[in-house]
Amino acid sequence: MSLPADLLPAVLDALPDPLFILSESGRYLAVYGGNDPGYYHDGRTLVGQTVEDLLPADKASQVLDQIRQSLSENRLLKVEYPLAAHEVKGLESADGPREMLWFEGHIQPLAEPINGERAVVWVARNITPRRDLEEKLRRASVIDPLTGVFNRRKLLEVLAERFGEHRRYGEPCAVVMIDVDHFKRVNDQYGHSVGDEVLIAIAEIGRGMLRENDLLSRFGGEEFVLVLPQTDLDDARQVAERFRRAVIEGLATHFPDIPPVTISQGVAAMREGDTSHEGALHRADQALYEAKRQGRNRIV
Repeated sequence: MSLPADLLPAVLDALPDPLFILSESGRYLAVYGGNDPGYYHDGRTLVGQTVEDLLPADKASQVLDQIRQSLSENRLLKVEYPLAAHEVKGLESADGPREMLWFEGHIQPLAEPINGERAVVWVARNITPRRDLEEKLRRASVIDPLTGVFNRRKLLEVLAERFGEHRRYGEPCAVVMIDVDHFKRVNDQYGHSVGDEVLIAIAEIGRGMLRENDLLSRFGGEEFVLVLPQTDLDDARQVAERFRRAVIEGLATHFPDIPPVTISQGVAAMREGDTSHEGALHRADQALYEAKRQGRNRIV
């Protein structure tokens, strides 16, 4: 039993995801489905217009390339892309989500041309919840849950990247190993919750004074590591000194009822002859040990 022709538009409109009929030149020939304003905007006003009329130039070019790829290869093409209503002319004030959305597009060539031009069916599925979950999981895998700075896994990834740049292009890079002085005493006398707050405050102080490309990570326990790209040993020592002073001042403000909390730091730089990032990290660790041996609250 075949479906009555006059019922087909109603069936297409009942689709949960929007379905676009797009010509090879990028003209919207028809729009169906996607009627839930919690997930989609009503795209029926787009019919008759072209992607170049409606989208930013870079996104319009990408859509056209994907349409033509599907047609030239005569196959289903799956793509993922971000798009927000404010980027589509005519949808700026339409009902629907205001934030940036992620879509999974299924692009399928039609067997017959429409008005003498090849065309595709483009079904757009909102995958924003999935992308948000993936981003949360990705962040959880590289972020220290207590302090909010990067964890050891991310630190080692970045160090490997920076060492590659140092080896190929001679880019300087410094490493600062940081340890909170007498941290066990803080935990024993004031409790682990106060110790946690001290670590959180140190992380916040570090984030507030670093450059965009710098990296602060928690190495483990009360140890942190700074990675300072495009920074030589002398400049890294100056950064470490500013951090040392900022920690003393900041923690005195945060915790006026406990004795001053200080940090010791070991500073090293990647250098010719290193075979991996472990060289600079090891030297920074040795320098930190020496700073502790010399009496703490200092930089070596």
